[in-house]
Amino acid sequence: MKIKTRFFGEIEIDNNKIITFQDGLPGFEHLKKFLFMTDEDENSPFCWLQSIEDVDIVFTLFNVFNFLPNYNPNVEKDMLKDLEEFNEEDFIIYCMATIPTDIKEITINLKAPVIINLANNKAKQIICNNEEYPIKYYIYKEMKKAGE
Repeated sequence: MKIKTRFFGEIEIDNNKIITFQDGLPGFEHLKKFLFMTDEDENSPFCWLQSIEDVDIVFTLFNVFNFLPNYNPNVEKDMLKDLEEFNEEDFIIYCMATIPTDIKEITINLKAPVIINLANNKAKQIICNNEEYPIKYYIYKEMKKAGE
């Protein structure tokens, strides 16, 4: 099946890459099915969740572990029950990214990671208990600070 998207043009949907959010995403609860799209550049920290139900909706995800290798969101186990049983190697964690016109202002949401169970393609955005993780983490500013 092909869909015509706002940002990626016409794309073929690979059913193996369809991710299901049982409860949708906060603010987009009506959207449940997304195509998980990675960048052709293996070193890119970005990937996307393209809604299949509303082709104008796409979310940018950021592989936080490329930048913060010690990122460790603390979540209640019962919050993961929608993802069903999985081994640690079956899940991946991404953070939502906001990319404004000025790319130096890119932020990622460390407080509410997206957890994907690769064994069954179920996912959920979960609010973690870590007080130190902000909703808006300015990547460029933090990289610049770390380089000084």
